[in-house]
Order: sequence, then structure tokens, then C-alpha cells
Amino acid sequence: MSADVPRRSSPWPLLAILLLVGLLSAFLALQWTRREPEPITFKPSPPPPVPPQTTTEPTPPPPVPVRDPDREEFERRAALARTALEARNWDAAEAEIAAAAKAKDSPELRPLRDALAKGRKEEEAARAAEAALQEARRKQAEAFVALQDRVEKERTESHWDAAIGLLEGFAKDFPEAPRDAAYERLLDRFRRLRSDADAAFTGLMAEASRLAAADRHGPALSQAEKALGYFPERRDQVAKFRAQVQEARLLKEMVRVPQADCWIGSDARPDEQPLRQVRLPAFYIDRYEVTNEDYLAFVSATQHPAPPHWGASRKPPKGRERHPVVYVTFEDAAKYAAWTGKRLPSAEEWEVAARGPDRREFPWGNAFAEKENVFAANSLEYWQVHKSQSPGTTPVDQFDGPNSESAFRVMGMGGNVWEWTSTATPAGFRVLKGGSFMTSRAALRCANVYPENPRLGHPDVGFRCARDLP
Repeated sequence: MSADVPRRSSPWPLLAILLLVGLLSAFLALQWTRREPEPITFKPSPPPPVPPQTTTEPTPPPPVPVRDPDREEFERRAALARTALEARNWDAAEAEIAAAAKAKDSPELRPLRDALAKGRKEEEAARAAEAALQEARRKQAEAFVALQDRVEKERTESHWDAAIGLLEGFAKDFPEAPRDAAYERLLDRFRRLRSDADAAFTGLMAEASRLAAADRHGPALSQAEKALGYFPERRDQVAKFRAQVQEARLLKEMVRVPQADCWIGSDARPDEQPLRQVRLPAFYIDRYEVTNEDYLAFVSATQHPAPPHWGASRKPPKGRERHPVVYVTFEDAAKYAAWTGKRLPSAEEWEVAARGPDRREFPWGNAFAEKENVFAANSLEYWQVHKSQSPGTTPVDQFDGPNSESAFRVMGMGGNVWEWTSTATPAGFRVLKGGSFMTSRAALRCANVYPENPRLGHPDVGFRCARDLP
């Protein structure tokens, strides 16, 4: 083909354009035919004027945050740490705080660390307190067992104040004790026991005071000793009362024998020789022989053995309270005298108190009896007249009267019962004076002496006491 022949152009671009125009025309025609006819409407009223709108600049959209994986991990771990702290799971909280710090060691962790330290400290303190409480309860339980043994011992001895003191002291040592039911029961029991003992003690002491005011000194002392049995811890109170009664007894029941020239002995019998005059220091001597009720107070107070014929009751035969006590040994008599703050008289003192400054044969005079059936003493002669009765002791004041008292107005120094004196014989016996209901008139003579084994008690042997002047 020649180079100067022009190239023929292609018809396809024109055809393509024509095809597109045709398709567009067809589409527009189709849309036009599918439109519905517009409805006939009335023309509406014109709308109210619209106020001019203020145009504002549109709010720019927030910036899209840039993700920080470390921060996200930090916040997640911190949240887990807070949850663990609220649950008081300290190990988990510590692990989460450590993980948060690894992601981002921020000052925001400080409150969490402080809360963790505080929580652990409080829990440790609570644990220590609980351990201490449990240890205290263990010690309290052990101590309470020992306390029960101690207060029971005090109960057997009627030491109520001591028992209450132990219980109250226990509560001071163990402050939890008052909340323990067993402790409260024990304390309440001993408070009731002490209250009962106090009531009994108070009542008996009131009766003792009444008897003392009536000059019933022996029974008064017996009541006081009974009271002491209910409340031994009030020994000082009873001792004071006893001293007051003994002093009253000294004034009411003892006779002051003055210092004077008096006759003792006789020339009639070798054991009475010689008849002589003595001048002894002044002293006191009991007006009457010691009675059963007097001796009962001593037995009750000291737990000294009672006379064998009193029996298991350790009380004198009923109706014989004012009879002289018998079946007492020399030691029994000496211990009673010491308990009352007195002593036994010597044989010389006894005879001086009975005979006085004259040479009378019997404590009441030189005649044994003014009438055959009227006696000044309880002796064998008395029972020979009163044969309807069995011989025995009589009340210490039964023969009272101006014709039966001694030179110094001491009563009953002849008959009823022999009386122990402190005078010893070379053989170790003790001298008895005065005769008894079992002896005849010869034994009732002032000068008569009768040595007896001090270890023996007899149904017709008793005693009276003496005391030095203050």
C-alpha cells in the first residue's frame, strides 16, 4: 500500500456515542410515562414568616483517639486490683498492682499500694488480736479450773469473804470472765452463800448481845461461837465481843479477894499442917463454879473435846446447863481458864477465899448445919435427908443465901463438886478442894486437901477460875 493514501478512520466511537444517547432518551421517556398526575389542590395560606436562622459553624467531629495498649492494660489491672482490695484478697491485689505497674508505673498506683498496706496491717492486727483473745481464753479456762478448787476449799472453811475476793480478783485478771456463764453462776452461788451466812451470823450475835445484857455470860459466849462458825472471818468481831463479855463477867461473876492476913491449914491432920497465917496479893476468884453452859462456849469456840457424858451432840444434858461441869481433867480446866483470860487458883488462894481472916471450919462458918434438914451445901448428908432423889450435882446457885457464902462472899465453896487447883504435890498430883455431893462433911472443911491424878476426870470433880488484879 502506498504511503500517500490517507488512513481510513474507524466508525465505532461514533456508534457508541449514538447508542448511549439512545439509551438515555429511552430511560427518560420511560420515567416520564410512569409519573402520576398531580392532584388538584387548593392553594394553602402562606406560611408564617420564619425567623432568620443564625448560622453557626458546624462542630468539628471529635478527634479519633489514638489507642495506647499500655494504658489500657494499666487501667484493666488497676480495676482488678480495686476489686481484689474490696474483697480483701491482698495477694491478688498485690499481683494486679504489680502487673499495672509493669504496664505503666504511674503515681495513680500509690492509693492502691497504700490501701493494700493498710488492709494487710489491719488484718494482721486483727489476726494478732484474735490469737491473743484465744490465748487469753485458754489461760482463763485453765485458771478457772484452779479457781474452782480454791473457792471450794474456802467454802469448806466457811471463808465467804475470801471466796468472793478470789472470784472478784479473777475478773480483774481476766476481763472476759464476767461474760462467762460458768463464772457468773459460781459468783452468784457464793454471793448467796455469803448472804445466808451473814444473816445467820447477825441473828446469833444479836441473841448473844441480849444474853450478855441479861448477865447470861456463858450462853452469850456460846451464841457468839455459833455465829463464828457461820462466818469465821469475823473472828476479830467475835473476839471483841468475847472480851467485853469476859470483862462483864469479871465484874459480875468474880469476887475480889483483898490482900489480908488469913488463916489456912490445921493441926488436925498431917497433910493439913500447920495452921498458919498468910498474906497473899489481892486476886479475883469466880463467885460460882464453872457451869456446863460456860464450858459449852469453850468447847464450841475451840473444838476442845467435850466431857464424855455429853455424848455425840457435844452438849450438856438438858436441864443441867447451870450445874457445874464435871468429868474434866486438870488440863481441861487449865485450858478453859486460859481461854477466858484467867487461871486456876492455887490451893492457898482457894482456902483464903473460902476461909478469910478467921479460923472458920467451913466456908460459911463453924457449924455444918444449923438445922438437921437445912443445909448450906450439896453433900452426902443432904442426900441422906432427900432420899427420894438420886444423889448428883445441883445448880451452882441452889444453896445461895447468907448462911452459905464464904468469908469474902464466894458461893458454893463447899460440896457439889471438888475443885481443881494449880497446886501440885511431890508425887505430881494436883490438889482438889471443897468436897462434893459424894462426900461427907469432913471433906467440906476449908483446910481439907485431896490429891488427885490430873489426867483423870470424875463425875464429882469440876473447878472455878481465878485472875490476878490488873
